[in-house]
Amino acid sequence: MDEKIEVSLDNPSNKLTLKMANNEVITIEPAYTCIVHNKREICTTTKGELLVSENKQKVRLKSQTLYDWLIVVWRKEVDGLTKEKLLKEALFTRYLYHLGPSYSDFFMCPKIKIEPINGDPRRQLIFGSALNFSEHHGRDYDKLTFSISGSNLTGLKMTNVKIKKHIS
Repeated sequence: MDEKIEVSLDNPSNKLTLKMANNEVITIEPAYTCIVHNKREICTTTKGELLVSENKQKVRLKSQTLYDWLIVVWRKEVDGLTKEKLLKEALFTRYLYHLGPSYSDFFMCPKIKIEPINGDPRRQLIFGSALNFSEHHGRDYDKLTFSISGSNLTGLKMTNVKIKKHIS
């Protein structure tokens, strides 16, 4: 028989721990629902739901905005980005702008790879990809990939713009 269980995993990847001025500790983490199937427990996050713990008391609450922030953004804000990641994100944003506003929701997990053309650093081939946020709440994502050739003389030329739908 399958049974649903509400749990807090020991080390979820997106668990935020706050120490208050009065030394109380509050944790915020995604809420998980687990199903026991064939004597094996399978846990998945419950979209838009969080588990807030204070002094061993746990409350499950719904907040899509806070859930999205916890899953996607907060580690970047707290830890900050390395210079390399900042440069890659800045370049990705610059090149994404050239694709136009219809691609603006592709900003999760941006990747940029730059190669010189025939060894000339003034001419580059750029390969970019990212996932869209709009499908984040579903089971799969859409992935954008594109290529750009560019030089100071010719400007940027966008090529191979593709969207692969429904990837896990």
